[in-house]
Amino acid sequence: MTESRPFVVIGGGPAGMAAAIEAARSGLPCTLIDEARSLGGQIYRRPIDPLTPADPSALGDDFARGERLRTEFTAAANRIEVLLNTFVLDVSDGHDVMWASERASGIIRAEQLVIATGAYDRPIPFPGWTLPGVMTAGGVQVLIKTMQVKPGRRALVAGTGPLIVGVAKRLHEIGVEVVAVLEAASVSWSRAVFPEEWAEWSLVYDTWRAWDILHQAGIPVLPGHTVFEARGSQQVQSAIYGPVTPQDWRPLRHQAQSVDVDLIVCGFGFVPNTELTVLAGCRHQYCHELGGWMPVIDELVRTSVPGIFAAGDGAGVAGALVALEEGRVAGTTAAEQAGAITRDEAEKRRAGPLQRLTALAELRRTLDQISWIRPGLLELASPDTLLCRCEEVRLSEVQAAFEQGARDLQATKLFTRLGMGPCQGRNCAPSTGMYLCKVMGRTAEEVGRINPRPPVKPVTLGSLAQMSNVGQAPAGDPLDAVNTGGAL
Repeated sequence: MTESRPFVVIGGGPAGMAAAIEAARSGLPCTLIDEARSLGGQIYRRPIDPLTPADPSALGDDFARGERLRTEFTAAANRIEVLLNTFVLDVSDGHDVMWASERASGIIRAEQLVIATGAYDRPIPFPGWTLPGVMTAGGVQVLIKTMQVKPGRRALVAGTGPLIVGVAKRLHEIGVEVVAVLEAASVSWSRAVFPEEWAEWSLVYDTWRAWDILHQAGIPVLPGHTVFEARGSQQVQSAIYGPVTPQDWRPLRHQAQSVDVDLIVCGFGFVPNTELTVLAGCRHQYCHELGGWMPVIDELVRTSVPGIFAAGDGAGVAGALVALEEGRVAGTTAAEQAGAITRDEAEKRRAGPLQRLTALAELRRTLDQISWIRPGLLELASPDTLLCRCEEVRLSEVQAAFEQGARDLQATKLFTRLGMGPCQGRNCAPSTGMYLCKVMGRTAEEVGRINPRPPVKPVTLGSLAQMSNVGQAPAGDPLDAVNTGGAL
């Protein structure tokens, strides 16, 4: 028979850790599954042990916040089962969680489930964006945080939002020459951008401090600019960049200029990672300001499927502080629904997180209005530019599919194979969907999305062959569960 657990959390970032902590504190046993080697997610990722500096303060505020959360987690760990280096391949029938590690796999039936899978970097295609030396801001952060690696010698940082200022500061601190930071929006991220009397001004304090450091180092932060093209034979050797129009960020190519670099860092925001909430049957909506498609949740982060919660950036990109409080709400509510605590106790425990979420919402709305991606950036791609890296589909092929009658992402996928590679459209679907909306004048809901299929992450046949409880299953082949989404 399929194993059962009273409470399962998918994702070991701030939302998932907080959900597990609150459930455990309430007496509800929890199983937490994460694909990384340690907890913390992307934002609170720890360095590899031999590379941890003697003075942890050198790792910055994110590391300190992560350590505080890990201390909380350790205090509640006796009620938390942790499965690291473990991928979730599917969530079927609402609550059946298929997992796989390096050498084994299985299915857990979750009585209640939190899906806290975070978000991934939003790619914006432009000529040369697939060259070695063009990296996402998230990828650069991983190299710096975990291995203290210099990803290049001379860098251009482009994108939008507070993250690119922080990444530029980290590059500068480890000895990379940062030639400029290009912010597509018409803001500089200096202290003048936000009123300091806001209750949650600490959310942007790190950005103010990073901007000050860049300013003192003579590194220009150029509002209303972006990267146009990466050039090089085998790797990046130079970048073409210039200003964009204030309203829709269309490139003003006649004002372009060139700079020699071996690293281009792109940070155009994030996209919620929603494959599992889709497979679980949760209702979704499109919100461009929060990253795109996201599960519909109520104030207690409950989805449309009873017993399933969605918390953190996977439920709408809003940052680590929001993710933490949403996780606390989810864990407390799950404990209440399981009967581990009373309603009065649950309301008491939720009061603080809900109050902080309300305070954070005002600042988040301002950040979203500044940094949501404008359609003019789609004009960066030329007909020969790759949109789908996995299947090597170019913009010209997508244009041809449109001319032949494709009117949504699923049809474009069938015409071109776009989104059929290992990433299942994570890299190409957001930008291609925006492109179809633009050329057809349709809404994101009309254009739709590329439907995920299990397994949502690559898995070896060896792991599937070691699936637990196969002997009791009506189907003898572990692949049947992958192909049909059913339980074994």
